[in-house]
Amino acid sequence: MNYISIITNFGCHYKCPYCIVKKNNLHIPRTTLAGLDSLEKALKETRCNIISISGGGDPLYEYEKHVDWYRKLFGIVRKCHINGSICSVLVEMHTSYMTDETSFPFYDCFRVVYHANSIDQLSHIRRIGDEITRAVFVVTADYTIADIMDIALFVKNSSEIDELSFRQLVDDKYTEQHYLEDYLRMGHKKLWWYIEQNDYNLYYAENEVSGRYRDFEKEES
Repeated sequence: MNYISIITNFGCHYKCPYCIVKKNNLHIPRTTLAGLDSLEKALKETRCNIISISGGGDPLYEYEKHVDWYRKLFGIVRKCHINGSICSVLVEMHTSYMTDETSFPFYDCFRVVYHANSIDQLSHIRRIGDEITRAVFVVTADYTIADIMDIALFVKNSSEIDELSFRQLVDDKYTEQHYLEDYLRMGHKKLWWYIEQNDYNLYYAENEVSGRYRDFEKEES
């Protein structure tokens, strides 16, 4: 699959114990309805067949105020004209809101990636339709091997969560840390996926496409 990430900025709750956007003073452009106007063209030119929705702020922050944006998005991806034919582009949603904390229709997605901060949140993840559900944790300095295994065993025994990922904390110098890295690599593709920091995808924000997340930094006016 070829991914393109839509970087949104609807604002955020800023409740996560870490925040790459705040720590690195990133200023992602404010998301607008008109900012989707070039999406179909971008999909054609990049030949991407799956959209990952993430953000400089949670994509589902105050979702009810942005239903029109999501209606326009899904209207584009469901009837995208590529190479003379109409096709559907899959959607992967990244959010820190657990299933019961938002009214967003997760069943419209191919995959939902829940960014959790504690093992207790895993009990609030549910599959609504046929979507794949994934939990992802950012590993911080206070994590222990026991913490990793408790999370992994919860997910393994869960009928609601299909996949688990761990990734490293990125500090205020935009530098990836290496907490429990050897152990996380040992379990990669066995009990979890270990994601190392990199620019894996193309990025789209407000009609612009780039190969680097940081290219969308905007200084506040």
